[in-house]
Amino acid sequence: MPGLKLWWINMKIIDANIILRYLLNDHDDLSAKAATIIENNKVLLLKEVVVEVIYIS
Repeated sequence: MPGLKLWWINMKIIDANIILRYLLNDHDDLSAKAATIIENNKVLLLKEVVVEVIYIS
């Protein structure tokens, strides 16, 4: 469709594992990878993932 904005097309969908690695910084390699994903990309964070992070924490 002409003029249709696909704002979400280049976004990364992240899950609870990536968020928890980023927040907890508990593993050198994986926490660094999570930080790279979150800090250098547009990310899509689903509300279900937020609930899972809260539940796990």
